[in-house]
Amino acid sequence: MPPLSGSVQPSRPRAPRSAAVVARPAWRRFAEARGWLGGFAVPTLTARLRAADGTALAGSFLAGPSVHGTAVVLAHGFGANRRKPAYVRLAEGLAAHASVLSIDLRGHGGSGGASTFGDREHADVSAAVRWLGGLGFARVVLVGASMGATAVLHAAGRDLGAAARAQARTTGPDLAGLVLISAPARYRDPAPPGPLRRLEQIWHDPLRRAALGVGLGIRLAPPSAWSNPPEPTQLVARVSAPTLVVHGEDDRYFPTADARALQRAAAGPTRLWCEPTGFGHAEDGLTAAMIERLAVAVGVVLVDGRFPPRGTHAAPVAATWSDGRSRRR
Repeated sequence: MPPLSGSVQPSRPRAPRSAAVVARPAWRRFAEARGWLGGFAVPTLTARLRAADGTALAGSFLAGPSVHGTAVVLAHGFGANRRKPAYVRLAEGLAAHASVLSIDLRGHGGSGGASTFGDREHADVSAAVRWLGGLGFARVVLVGASMGATAVLHAAGRDLGAAARAQARTTGPDLAGLVLISAPARYRDPAPPGPLRRLEQIWHDPLRRAALGVGLGIRLAPPSAWSNPPEPTQLVARVSAPTLVVHGEDDRYFPTADARALQRAAAGPTRLWCEPTGFGHAEDGLTAAMIERLAVAVGVVLVDGRFPPRGTHAAPVAATWSDGRSRRR
C-alpha cells in the first residue's frame, strides 16, 4: 500500500438491520445525531485523513467488488454523520457495486474542526479523493446530500477540475460523476422564514452555537469563517463531468427551482430527478428504493458517461461497475 495522509483501522461489523425507513421519534433523531445509534452492518475500515488546512477527518471505507477502478466519496448533510442509519444504508447500497469512502465532514462525528455549511468542507472531500488515489483508484464519483452536496460541488468546481489541478500541479483520480441530492443553487442572505432562518439564527448567536455543540456534538464556525465562495450555479458551470441532480417536490429548505437552476448551469451532461411529494429533504428521501436507483445510476454513468432518466431500474453488468470497463449486453 502506498503512503497515505491518514491511517486505516478495522472497525467491527454490526448485526444486519432492516433497510426500511420509518418515522423516527425525537429521542432517536437525537441519538443518531450524537452518533450513539447507527453503524455499519458490513465490515469497514476506519480511515483517518487530514485536509489540506490541517483538519483531522474520520471516514469509513467499504470495499466494493474490485480493489481498484472507481470509488465513491459520500458526504452527509448538516447535523448528520457517516454512521447515521440513512447514510449507512446509502453507503452499503453503493458498496455492492463500487468501493465507498463515507466521511464525517468537519465539525461532525469523528472529525475535527468546525462546520462552515459546505464552504471549507470542499477540502474534506478533496482529502477523501486524495486518499482513494493513494489506494490506486483511478476514478471517483462524488455523492452528497444537502450540505454534503454543497461540499462535493465545491470540491468538483474548485479543486478537482483540470484547470484547478493544472494551477496546483496536482494529480489524482479523475472525476467520473457528481450526484447532488437536495442541493441549493444559491446562498440566501438573509435566509427565508422557516428552517433556514432558524439555522441562521443559531449561526449568528455564540450561545446557540455553543448549545449546539453541547447538545448534538456539532461544532459550528461563526459567520466570520464564511469565505463568500462562488454561488453553486457558478461552480457547477465549471464541472464537465456528468451530474445528477435529485430534489424533492416537498423540500422544506430549497425549492425545486434550485434544482432546475443547477441543471441549466451545469457544463457537463446533466440529469434532473424531481421526486414527488414524500421525498422531503436529503436523508429523508433515502428509502431502500431510492438507494437502489442511485446505485443503478452510478453504474450507468460509469459505463455510458451519462446518468439515466428517472425511473431507470435496469443495471449494466453490475459485476464490473467498479472498474468502469464494462459494456451493456
